[in-house]
Amino acid sequence: MDDEQDKLNRFQEAFERGQEGQISNYEAWLQDQGIDSEKVNREYLEQYFRENPENAVNHEEELEEVAEYIGFFSQRSNVYHLPVIGISEVGKTQFIQTVSNLLGQIEPEIEQRSFKADDFTELGEEEERIFEVRDELRGLEKVVVYVDDCEWAEEESLIESFRVIESVVDDAFLVTSWTPEYWMHHREDVEPVLPSSTEIHLSPFSEKDSLEALNQVVKVLSDDGLDLPEEFLEEIHRYSTGIPGVFTELLLASLREAFVKELELGSSESVESAAGKLNLDEVEETVYELSDTKVTILTHMLLWNHREGIRPSQLVDLLDRDKSTVSYHLKNLQADGLVESEKQGRSAYYRVKNQVKPFIQTRIAQNGEYNG
Repeated sequence: MDDEQDKLNRFQEAFERGQEGQISNYEAWLQDQGIDSEKVNREYLEQYFRENPENAVNHEEELEEVAEYIGFFSQRSNVYHLPVIGISEVGKTQFIQTVSNLLGQIEPEIEQRSFKADDFTELGEEEERIFEVRDELRGLEKVVVYVDDCEWAEEESLIESFRVIESVVDDAFLVTSWTPEYWMHHREDVEPVLPSSTEIHLSPFSEKDSLEALNQVVKVLSDDGLDLPEEFLEEIHRYSTGIPGVFTELLLASLREAFVKELELGSSESVESAAGKLNLDEVEETVYELSDTKVTILTHMLLWNHREGIRPSQLVDLLDRDKSTVSYHLKNLQADGLVESEKQGRSAYYRVKNQVKPFIQTRIAQNGEYNG
């Protein structure tokens, strides 16, 4: 009876503390640390740096290379193509938007148009979309066209879209973005339609650039000039290997881990805990030790341009392996934290986890294993 009364008393005391506002939650904790809780998300940060590219640490040499080509194009009449190639989360979208923003500042008279590649998907069912694009571009004397996320477009639709664009604009400069495996797999089909002037390859940041970029993110999060320990930022760079999308995600996850585990803000332990939850703690070693068969399966997953993922039966057909073998490898890849699955009706769809995708793409690129 005493135990029951004690439990009731403690419950009532907690209830009254809540009524008085004496409660700790993540948003309140962030505010106490000088961090604006409404800004602690990827969507806000991506929008901020899109609108303020001058504050974003970017691939400066590659930006200058693109500027030289656009400057060359501005004085000539022809159709040019510049593919921007890089692993997921390396900052291709930010790079393209920075090019567009800077060009608009120095040469506002040059027309610019931006599209997502999957705008052109399913041409057979939604032909009007590419014809809307055609009508939008037709009549422009000189235009820079950006086509982002080409890995999410179906090849035939994308190639046909390039043909349409090339046919209606005499003076066009196309900047397209690709993951390495998708570009290498489809380059031979793209080049006859839209030959490349050169290829722009974006690499992960050096430690110096990572730390500068992370400090810029922290400045956005905190209006009071929050100063985090350099060891904390170095640890984030180490786990992320300098991939901008990964180190941004890891920074945000580390803040939450510091709150949950009641750690000091900026502690290396919070980074270690967050890296574990994001499957980043041993990802390089895990990916390096993958068998050739598993790498082939992952390659097919990455080349399968459907956001919901790929079904095991489709992998069976692509690999020409029996179902039990494919299921065995998928189970192991899930156990390793590289693959996730989702049930839709009676079907299961598998896809590579976003946060580990860049590491797998790097392994594939190093081995030249594009065709599965």
